[in-house]
Amino acid sequence: MKMITSICLAIGIFPLTTAIAFGACLPAPESLVKPGALTIGTNFAGPPMGFLDGTKPSGFDSDLVSQIAERMCLKPEFVDLTFTGLFPGLLAKKFDIIAARVGITDERQKQFDFVPVFKGGLRLVVNKGSDLRFSTESDVCGHDTAIVAGSTQMAALERVKSECPSDKPMTMKTFTNQIEAMNEVAKKSVSAAYVDWPLAAYVIQQRPNDFVEASPVLSGKGPNTERNRNGLVVRKGEKSTQNALSAAFEAILADGSYDKLLAKWNLADGDIRKNGD
Repeated sequence: MKMITSICLAIGIFPLTTAIAFGACLPAPESLVKPGALTIGTNFAGPPMGFLDGTKPSGFDSDLVSQIAERMCLKPEFVDLTFTGLFPGLLAKKFDIIAARVGITDERQKQFDFVPVFKGGLRLVVNKGSDLRFSTESDVCGHDTAIVAGSTQMAALERVKSECPSDKPMTMKTFTNQIEAMNEVAKKSVSAAYVDWPLAAYVIQQRPNDFVEASPVLSGKGPNTERNRNGLVVRKGEKSTQNALSAAFEAILADGSYDKLLAKWNLADGDIRKNGD
């Protein structure tokens, strides 16, 4: 597990306080790890969703949850962990919420509550020189694939792994973040990486000589199914926290701030209001 890094956003990062910019504070959660702050567990895996620009948290997730905290007149503070460390960290009350591209699955909903904020989806990526292409996860049979341990991608491949023909076994190699997984593709040590579509789009744009898209955006749940929604994660039954996040997010939707964030990070396809895909 990586060393836990707590990153506090300085007041000067935002020129206007919430009270000045948005009027009265929206209700905050009743119980907070640190009074006056919304403590956020995250995994700064890389652009465009969450990363460090120097020492400043940046990316869509970081921007969104910072605005949510501001609407409640709270200071956003980030705790950076490996993805697999986030869930036990939340249960141990090391932070108030998780904001880390977490897919909302039936299994996770047994232990946690969510506030949906983004339309997810997954994509297979291969080395620029590869002619491999995949229509569904089942096409990965016979190949080795890099994934993040404990991720939605891993769960998707686990569902189809047992259906692979005996002469075409599926091999999964796990890593702590998606950039590491994609770098294995660049090194040609695996055939493909299965990652979130926003990250795939960003990295391919930045490194066109290393990678190419090898599949459509997939839901991770099989053919003809809707894409996963990503959400902010709270401990099961903590309605005060869930309701406070929901109210702040609704305010961000209503005044156009959400649309501005999607445009800033070129993520219009992730609009949570999109239906039918």
